[in-house]
Formats: sequence, structure tokens, C-alpha cells
Amino acid sequence: MRDFLKRMVLVCCVSVLAVLGCAHVSFADATSDMEAYFAGQESYSCMMEVPGRGLMRYYAQNDELWRDLTYEKEGVVTIRPFRDSGCSPTAMAMALASLIPEDELPLIRNYAKREYSLCSCSVNKARCTHSHARYVLTSARDYARFLPLVLADFAAGNNIMGVVSRNTAAGTGSGYLNKVAEAYGLQISFLNRYTEAKEMVGRENVAVVALAGRNGCFTTVGHYVFLAGKDDDAMYIMDPLYRTTYKSFNKSNKLKIIQPGLVKLRHDNCSAANFTHYVVLEKVSSDGAGE
Repeated sequence: MRDFLKRMVLVCCVSVLAVLGCAHVSFADATSDMEAYFAGQESYSCMMEVPGRGLMRYYAQNDELWRDLTYEKEGVVTIRPFRDSGCSPTAMAMALASLIPEDELPLIRNYAKREYSLCSCSVNKARCTHSHARYVLTSARDYARFLPLVLADFAAGNNIMGVVSRNTAAGTGSGYLNKVAEAYGLQISFLNRYTEAKEMVGRENVAVVALAGRNGCFTTVGHYVFLAGKDDDAMYIMDPLYRTTYKSFNKSNKLKIIQPGLVKLRHDNCSAANFTHYVVLEKVSSDGAGE
């Protein structure tokens, strides 16, 4: 009888280990499938040649990889896709990518409430259907590839700083911007005049994001863009909304499309964009001076 009980215990232990082993393999396979899902999609995001600046990283809020993902904070019933209201985190991602070395992009995870991850239904885990595994971002390459989603998750409340900038209003509130700058050790300031912002664009260790106002050449409601470069005549602007025409917008003839995602706006036509304010990010040294 004693030998029989020993054999039964051994069989049970082996069975439990086998089940756990299969569960682990199943989860790993699901995670691999999720990674393959993103790897297999067409992407608009790429490195772009910006006149006077060289190659710079471009992200599109309507990228095929994530355009349909739900972008909401926790505890709301709305289901709005990232493509329609992800311009702020996407423009910020381009600005950060121009300032922060790729191997330092994961620094923001030090301020996360839960690990940054992604799936095929939602920007953040809080609004995931939980019917599938999520792909956890671990490498610098992961953060470089999916930085707009990381910032969107941060803005939606996945941070230990207590900020939630994604709400029921359209777009993303500006409250998270200061905290993202803090996470990366950047100095942040806000300007209201184009002439002042223009002076900052192209400076070493400086990046400028602009809010284009209502009924301008970019938007009828409000839209963040990244001021990537300039020359004596014009500003070169990375538009988070990847598009091939602006014909439906007021004064759209003032924009020249270099390639989808990158446009040229002459300085003397800056009023056509209805820029309302500018977010200036700057890397500073330990003594407080610009690097």
C-alpha cells in the first residue's frame, strides 16, 4: 500500500510538471505569434532623409502596425483608435528619437506601473481584452520600434508619476509631457512665437514639437507635428499622420510634400499652419547647461 501511494504521488508530480511545462510552452508560442503579427505587418515608420539634418526616425500614428489599436485610459467605455488621436505621443516619439540614443530609450520603463507591452487590440494592458498574450518590450530595439505606443501607454496612466493625460476629450492632454521629459532627463519649455521656435529648430540637443491649430493647413481640430529641420527659406515638418494629400484643408497649397510624412512649409507662410504653441525639449548637462 505504501509503495502504491508513493507511485501515485510520483505520477501526480510528473503530471503537474508536464502541465506547467505545456502552459509555459503555450504562452511562449502565443508571445512568439504576437511578435510575428507585428513583424508581418507593413509599416510606414522608417528613417527619413530630412534636408539639412540627414536621416531621422519617422513614426506614423496611422501606421499599419498599430493604427487600429484602442487608445484609451483605464475605466472608460469609449473605443477610439490610435490612428485618430495619437498625434501627440507620435510627434513626441519623433522628438525623443532625435535626442536620445537608442540604447537609452528604455529608461522610461523605470517610471512604469507595469511593464510596457503590446498586443493586436490595445495600446495599453488596461484596455486589452486579455484573450491573448502580450508582447513585453525588453530591448532597446523594441523601444525604438514601438516608442509611440510606449508614450501613449504612459499618457493613458501607465506611470508612477500619477499623470493621466488620455481622457474623454479629443486627443491627448499636455500634462504628461513634463513627466516624459523628466523620465529622460530633459529640460522642457513652451514657446508661443514661431520666430522663437524657429531659432531652436536644428540646434544640437534640441527638439521642437508644435501644435497646429484649428482650420489650418494640417487640421480642422488640432494636430501635433515635429519640426525636424529648417533652412533659410522653409521649415521641414514630420507629420505623424502619414498622408499623400492635404487638399481638404484650408491653405493646403502652402505645404509641399517631400514624401508622405515629411512636408515643407515656407517661413513666410507659417501662419497657414495656425501654430498655437511649441514644446521645446533639450538635453542638459549635469551643471544645467545645454550639452
